[in-house]
Amino acid sequence: MTHLPALAAWVLAVLLVAATFYSGELGAQAKPASTDASITTQVQNVIARDHVLRAMQIRVETQSGVVNLNGFVRSVDDIAKAGDLARGVSGVSAVRNGLRVENRPSRA
Repeated sequence: MTHLPALAAWVLAVLLVAATFYSGELGAQAKPASTDASITTQVQNVIARDHVLRAMQIRVETQSGVVNLNGFVRSVDDIAKAGDLARGVSGVSAVRNGLRVENRPSRA
């Protein structure tokens, strides 16, 4: 019985150390996802502030700092502008610009 408090103290110490390492791993895994979400939001905000691009159908996704732009715009210049704006956001490591010029019906 005299060794029970010492054993309990050791078990508690081991659990505290294990919990510290376990929570550290979770934090490290969650960080890239929150960073990617933040980058996506920032790119969406930059595009929304542009008076031409905000009316376009542009989807933004980010994975490991790489921004993927998809959707339709009115011109090739709009494609380049959206890519440049995305590259200017902090944390963006690359931009995959999959934007396309929308098809306009013929007026003939």
